[in-house]
Amino acid sequence: MLYYPLSCKMSIDSKNMKYYFTGSTKNLNEDSPLYKIIFEQLDLLGYMALNYVHLIKNDPTRVKYENILVNNELSVYQLQTSLIDQSDVLIAEVSRESITVGYQIDYALRKKIPVLVLVNKNCTNTLPVMLTSNHYGLLTVEKYSSSEDVRQILKNFTNSVVPDKIKFNFFINIQIHNYISKRANKENKTKSEIIREIITKEIKQNPV
Repeated sequence: MLYYPLSCKMSIDSKNMKYYFTGSTKNLNEDSPLYKIIFEQLDLLGYMALNYVHLIKNDPTRVKYENILVNNELSVYQLQTSLIDQSDVLIAEVSRESITVGYQIDYALRKKIPVLVLVNKNCTNTLPVMLTSNHYGLLTVEKYSSSEDVRQILKNFTNSVVPDKIKFNFFINIQIHNYISKRANKENKTKSEIIREIITKEIKQNPV
């Protein structure tokens, strides 16, 4: 009987985690204190920032990336998507509407990068439809009313997306292979997503 090898892994590790932050820059002077709290908390949690737009003008990281743009080494789009690609998580503040922020959230989700969306409880804006689904566990939306709320939400989120590193291989027969492939194609999902859904359903129905 023919068997197909299948490799499964979770690649997020608890060390040297990187994050990309995105938020509206329309009222940066007003929002900077909140952004600073987010950056400081993530720094305390051991995360390294890959964003630059929301940093102070003379910050070395911002200067480095702005020089890349000035020298036309990359376009703004290429630079930002490149930084998101390198990130382990994306953190977004969406209390102010922003097309750019929405696009970056969507881009990260399509790249299977965990996303935390922060929104002020007093926000009256209608959240985009894409934020009403958890996207197979990749999207977390949290409301806050204070800086302490933000700090606690960040702690909870970072704890939830840092599992132990696991890698294993196993073999499946052609019947299983064909089933997973056909279902993945039919539902427009990856084979890994299908396998996770099947196992998660089994765990819920038959806990041990």
